[in-house]
Amino acid sequence: MNGSMDHDALLDLVAVYALGALGASEHRLVTAHLLTCAECRSEFDALRPAADAVGMVAEEPVDSARSARMKERLMANVTRDLERDTVVPLDRRRSRSFLTWTSTAVAGVAAVIALFLAGSNQNLRSDLAARTNDNATLRKQLASDVRARQTERTMIADLVAADAKHFPVSGGEVIERATRLYLSMKTLPALPRGKVYQAWTLARGAKAVDPSKTFITTRDGAVVVALPESAANLAAVAVSVEPEGGSKVPTSTPTFVRPLR
Repeated sequence: MNGSMDHDALLDLVAVYALGALGASEHRLVTAHLLTCAECRSEFDALRPAADAVGMVAEEPVDSARSARMKERLMANVTRDLERDTVVPLDRRRSRSFLTWTSTAVAGVAAVIALFLAGSNQNLRSDLAARTNDNATLRKQLASDVRARQTERTMIADLVAADAKHFPVSGGEVIERATRLYLSMKTLPALPRGKVYQAWTLARGAKAVDPSKTFITTRDGAVVVALPESAANLAAVAVSVEPEGGSKVPTSTPTFVRPLR
């Protein structure tokens, strides 16, 4: 996406953002824009009830109606043939032969029906199992999307709250509210291929930092990152450039080190 898109283009993306259907780069761009644009935040709040109403529609359950219709047609054909043949006069010997043939034919038809139903039922069971698995996957995805939307709403509320604490750093700021901690970066430099930014946290009383999230930015250098650590236990936050996948200890000079107290 072009990082220099105008306000109207970003406003158009807010509806897709509310549905959770944006790609990763567009999602980061719109999230960063919502922090500074009251009009787009108002649009996002207005669209949330509609986005929450989007549900999951499942297919109708399978049944054996098709198999029943096939059986009905087969038996109708047998009955019709029997009625047609019985109008011809028969002697006892021919009657016995006819009855024998009829019994054999009916038994054959019954065997065909039984084989057909057995195969059909097996296919129906396989289809039902596949659809059950698909529905379970869809339910998990829906639950994940709901959690993601709730997390995004909490994050936006925290970032613009009047009681949030803001700690300026090079390229942006660290924001703390309650026990939650965020990096709101606006102008971080672009990184070469194979490199990422990585956050580090320093616990109170500790002498070494612990690794936290890795992240990248939009083309404009903007990104908002929610750190998983509790802000109540931290003394400082830092960011450095690391190899893709992150590091256990910093391998470059930190972009910034910011005390939180």
